[in-house]
Formats: sequence, C-alpha cells, structure tokens
Amino acid sequence: MTPGARLAAAAEILTEVVAMKAAADRTISGWGKAHRFAGSKDRAAIAERVYTVLRRRNECAFVLDSDTPRALIIGSLVAVDALDVDRIDALCTDGTHALGALTPHERSALSEPRTPPQGQPWIKLNYPAWLHDEFVAAFGANLDQEIAGLNTRAPLDLRVNALKAERANILEELEREGLAPVACTQAPLGIRLAGAGDTKVTMLTAYRDGRIEIQDEASQLSVVLANAKPGDTVIDLAAGAGGKSLALAAAMANRGRIFACDIEPVRMLKMEPRLDRAGASIVQIAGDPYGEAIKASVGEGADIVFVDAPCSGTGTWRRNPEAKWTLDPARLKTFRAAQAQLLDRAAVLTAPQGRIVYVVCSVLPSESSGQIDAFLARHPGWSVSTAKRFTPAHDGTDGFFAAIFTRTQR
Repeated sequence: MTPGARLAAAAEILTEVVAMKAAADRTISGWGKAHRFAGSKDRAAIAERVYTVLRRRNECAFVLDSDTPRALIIGSLVAVDALDVDRIDALCTDGTHALGALTPHERSALSEPRTPPQGQPWIKLNYPAWLHDEFVAAFGANLDQEIAGLNTRAPLDLRVNALKAERANILEELEREGLAPVACTQAPLGIRLAGAGDTKVTMLTAYRDGRIEIQDEASQLSVVLANAKPGDTVIDLAAGAGGKSLALAAAMANRGRIFACDIEPVRMLKMEPRLDRAGASIVQIAGDPYGEAIKASVGEGADIVFVDAPCSGTGTWRRNPEAKWTLDPARLKTFRAAQAQLLDRAAVLTAPQGRIVYVVCSVLPSESSGQIDAFLARHPGWSVSTAKRFTPAHDGTDGFFAAIFTRTQR
C-alpha cells in the first residue's frame, strides 16, 4: 500500500469506530481480515495512525475545525507530523486509493495555521470539554501531567496465577520467549511487558496452561486490597468475564466460596473456559445479582462483596482511546446509577462483620469519592476504612479507584 492509501484506510476505520461506537482494536482487526492484500507493515502503520488520531483527536480536529474522519487524518499530518500543505496534498493524491486532493478550503486552512485559544486546555490535552470540571476536581494543578499520562500508550501487564505458578518461574519462562518481562513494583504477582502491546499473549504456553492472565497492575492491586482469605465467602457482584473472580480464587488458595454474578448472562458464558483453564474450582456462576438465589446462597451474608462496577472507563484511555469520544453525559449518568444500585445491593448481601470492596476503572470524582459520599448518606451505619486512587502519571498503572466499606453498626 502507498502512504496515501494507508491514510485513507485509517480514515475508513475511524468512520466505523465513530459511527458504530466500536472498539478500535476489533475494528482494526476486522479491517485487516477483510483486506488481505494489506501487509503487516501496512496494518501496523494504519493502526498507529488510527490510535494516534484517537489519542490526539482534539488537536487533529482543531486544524481544520472539523471532526470528520478525513479532517482528523489531515489534521494529524499537521498536529503530529508537522507537514506543510504541499506535502499533505501529495499524500492525499498518492494513488487512486488515497484520500483525494485537498479542497480550496482545506488548502487555505492549512496555509494559515491556527493557535488554540487560551482557556481551552481540552484542545491541547485531548479530552472532552464537557469533562473539564471533573478533571479539574480530580487533578487540580496536576491536570496537564495526569491527562498526559492517560494519553500515553499502556504497557501490557500480566498476573501470575498463584494456583499454578510462581512469579520467578514465569519471569524466567517469558525471558526465554524473548519478551523482556519485569516484575511489577506494587502487585506481588504482576509482570509487565513494557513496549509489548502487540505480543500475542493468548498464544503463549503459560497463558494456555492457565498460569498467567492479562490484568493491569492497578486491577490486581484492588484484589490485594480486598484481602480475601482462604475459607471466605465472596460475592463478585458484577463479575463480567470473571477476571476479578480468578484473582480472588488465587488469593484464597482455592478454599472457600466465590459466587460470580452479572446482569448479562452472555458475558458470564466467557467465564467458564477461563475458570477451567485457571483451575479456579471455588467459583460458582450465580447469575442475577438482584435475584433471590444469591441471597439464599450466602445465608447471613458474605465476608466480602466485591463490586467491580460498570463505569466510564476513563482510567483505561491509554488502552482504549476511542472511549474518550464515545462517552457522553447520558452514559455517565447511567453508569453512576448502576454503581449506586450495586452498592445498595452489596449492603444487603454483606455479613455483619463483612465488607464491601468497591472498584471502578475511572478517575472521575463522581464515580469515586462522589459515590462514597452518596452511599454513606444512604447508609449511615457504614464507614470507609480504605480509599485508594491509582493513575498512570503517579503510579504507572491504569486509572483506578478502590474503596472498602465496613459497618459501624451491626
């Protein structure tokens, strides 16, 4: 493919991502399967352009004052590559499959570079303007640094399954695979493959054998904070595909009970093969978190109710930059309502001496400290014993928040 055709392909992928609110990685993969003529270097260059535009969308859109896929690609040639108008025009006409010649309006705009106005940091920092107040509340004077951290490319983190392996042995094995792994500095079972985002982890023997799982270090630390012990009864109240259930089972040495719940049965179907591969035999798929069956299963209540709540995903922007632009106020409101509902349900399911562990992959105060305050106002018999926030800039992890609630009145 010519450089111009690669740019046109990136615009095509961006069109689908925006129109369908689709995941960028799956859209890129689907495009590659449908266009077998594209070589590995072509696909890599196209993917890099797509992710660059998604990470720096506001800067790219500002160039032509437009957020159409074509305008974003052309804008990236200015904002990212610092090309002049003649070089850009040459790329746009680079073969029959290129973007097409610049219009007079585009040429005029590119010939007269604009400067972002003062007082609009979301342009330079590339985040949605409507989230500005939340980010100021979250980061204050560190806004630039923290948002820059969310705009970097994430490393690939793994969790060693303590039911089947030890970290030292996995480190040696991955070194033999040529992956240059390093032990995570905070998570005791974490391994980081820096700069290995394209590594096919699912093809590794250690993964197929259930000795490792893909899990960001902050997510691993939320399970460490939960401090689940062998013999505990735990409810994973919004289990999804089961990542936290697997980590909890390992922390409990496969002794005790874990009930995995979710409102979407289809998501839980993905859990069964993961449980088998990991050897996590204490995890039971329990279905609807609001059903009577789960209440009957735990009797007087669970020692831990783990609430990995649906959220904005703002903490995962390093991995999923398209999520910045598919989030809107209505969706955020829906997420906050679901978080509050899950916390209220957790209070019903927790034993008198038990605790609720609330986690979200978000950096927004309305999904973290705001939910704490709202829960305590609704449930005055509870208190917060731990609240911890992780960010890429401060901790080198995804953005994450974890809090532990315990009863003050039993």
